[in-house]
Amino acid sequence: MGFEGLREQTVAAPRSWADARARHQWRIPPDYNIAADCIDRHQELRDKPALYYEDDRGRREVYSFGRMDELSRRFANALRGLGIKPGDVVALHLPQMPETALAHLALYRLGAIALPISRLFAADGLRYRLKHSEARAILVEPENLAKVESVRAELPALRHVIAAGPAQAGALSFDDLVARASDQFTMERGSVENPCVLLYTSGTAGEPKGVVHGSRFVAGYNGNDYAHNFFGPGDLYYSPADWAWIGGLLVGLLGVWPHGVPVLAYKSSGRFDPELMLRLMDRYGVTLSLQTPTVIKQLREVVAHPRQKFPGLKLRCVSCGSEPVSPELVRWMKDEVGSAFNQLYGQTEAMGFIGDCSAIEEPKLGPMGKAYPGHQVAVVSDEGVALPPGEVGQLAISRDDPVVTKGFWKNPEAMAERTIGRWFVTGDLVYCDDQGYLYYKGRADDVIKTSGYRVGPGEVEAKLIEHPAVAICAVVGVPEERRGEAIKAFIKLRTGVEPSSGLAEEIRRFVKTRLAAHESPHEIEFVSELPMTLTGKIKRKELRQREIERRSAPAKPEVGTSSKP
Repeated sequence: MGFEGLREQTVAAPRSWADARARHQWRIPPDYNIAADCIDRHQELRDKPALYYEDDRGRREVYSFGRMDELSRRFANALRGLGIKPGDVVALHLPQMPETALAHLALYRLGAIALPISRLFAADGLRYRLKHSEARAILVEPENLAKVESVRAELPALRHVIAAGPAQAGALSFDDLVARASDQFTMERGSVENPCVLLYTSGTAGEPKGVVHGSRFVAGYNGNDYAHNFFGPGDLYYSPADWAWIGGLLVGLLGVWPHGVPVLAYKSSGRFDPELMLRLMDRYGVTLSLQTPTVIKQLREVVAHPRQKFPGLKLRCVSCGSEPVSPELVRWMKDEVGSAFNQLYGQTEAMGFIGDCSAIEEPKLGPMGKAYPGHQVAVVSDEGVALPPGEVGQLAISRDDPVVTKGFWKNPEAMAERTIGRWFVTGDLVYCDDQGYLYYKGRADDVIKTSGYRVGPGEVEAKLIEHPAVAICAVVGVPEERRGEAIKAFIKLRTGVEPSSGLAEEIRRFVKTRLAAHESPHEIEFVSELPMTLTGKIKRKELRQREIERRSAPAKPEVGTSSKP
């Protein structure tokens, strides 16, 4: 397997975006293997740290690239001994921990398919994914063995349950399997097109769909390098993003190791703590990170001035994904955290092909960014016709792009629905300006049609979050006879701020004077929490459905704090 020039797909020292695009060439070996790219190619780093690990029970360990190489080969042999073959699905119901990373590497060596499943899923969510995927084995934390056992009788394909750590009743031991296996493992010649990862969408509409990626999706992921202003010596990466999701797995692990950069992993048994995250970054000297807008909003609420509280922070660049970021949050990150800040766009089906790179060009506040070199992107009509700058349409990417999914597990119809001619359509509505910047307008099914206008909720939410009283918000269209749909905002206020009709009117005017009258919320409801997926995205569909049901029900006295003009 040749890696010559593979990591040079990110153009060294580009003078401009045009220069980077002109010099870009894909150099993906036909037999590319993720484990070989992440670990094997770094022979000169065998004694250098690849993974720092810590948990909330006091366990701290450091794994070198050489150690990751040896242990992953041992576990690949162990899986082969259990009868796991190329193309078999093996589930990983684990958090950020060494066993998770080692299992991924072992499965890629073996040619099997990794199925990450967040440990936050209860028995029903776990059962659906294991049954639909026909997983042959599952690696799980000891504390979640009972959950697996509760559904095991309904899973005839599931042959092996492996506990991360020492022996447990009713399960094989990861430690024992690794200790007994040989560290000599020869990979069979594979293909860059072979399925290697199966990820289920968060399922805000209908049953979750299994998104299949070939190993090419790591080989083609040059966006991570651009989004972090280029990896370099001395960098250390950490993100709280769960490795069970594409952002955490690809951006925070598999997209980092090919550059020879170590990763910090932290396992917590409690809720996310933004202050703890900063303490970890301060202690280990983290320089690069991926964050979600939700985490940044929490951070802003809890730690007002991070650099004052943690003067040892070495963060030089933070990327942010999962949903659009308001200009206000961008300004806060730069001013209060003190690092460069780049947006990064992607989804489970196609990750990280649009974003910023402030090392090339200072990003604009507001857009999602530009298409990264090598990725063919367009704004298309419902018929697949490319639209001119300024016109809103669906964001599309070439079906042949290496980061685009190979299809949906047992669901070819879903792939057909997402393709128009040569394009894979994302379902996101955007427009492009004459400089190549893309602007997010909302999901195709989230767009609000009010009084003849089409309003994207993302733009309204971005303006709402600029108000000093607003912590988190969501905007949806609700049925309204006169307008067709009215714009309703659900707002969680910042700590110490009390809801009132006066505040609601102030917020409404704040948006009206900064966007347009037709984009100002017609209704505002203050809430203590917002419904979110496990990936931290707000469930607008659930909020819309609540309103539809409430408005169709017999009238009752309203309870709570709500305001209408």
